[in-house]
Amino acid sequence: MKTITLAAAVTLVSAAAAFAQTTITAPIVILPEAAPSAPAHLLASKFDDYDVYGADGKEIGEIEDIVLNVDGTIAAVALEVGGFLGIGEKDVLVDWSALEITTQDNDLRITAPTLTREVLEQAAAVDLDKIGVTRN
Repeated sequence: MKTITLAAAVTLVSAAAAFAQTTITAPIVILPEAAPSAPAHLLASKFDDYDVYGADGKEIGEIEDIVLNVDGTIAAVALEVGGFLGIGEKDVLVDWSALEITTQDNDLRITAPTLTREVLEQAAAVDLDKIGVTRN
């Protein structure tokens, strides 16, 4: 019995060593360095709760989430609009191309130069929990 256990352990260690030497062939992305004046890449997770400013320069909503297509492209941005102190707010979907992202004082500034608070408040609400695949 001990001989079989020892043989199994030696086989396992040998297999692990062979596996560890296997070259990884998965696609690895190396991003270029960002210029000091503006970010070259953005993390979607960092957009949550960013204020969005409209055509008049006033806050018109805040980013609630980013909706992706299955192919990884951005389908829409969910903006939380309206309400007061969390009461009466709703989520509306806005096309990604409607937003402009710039830097201001070492921070991102997101504007929607063709939108106003009134337009968003009149837009149809969307239930984000009913969009696509959700993770429990």
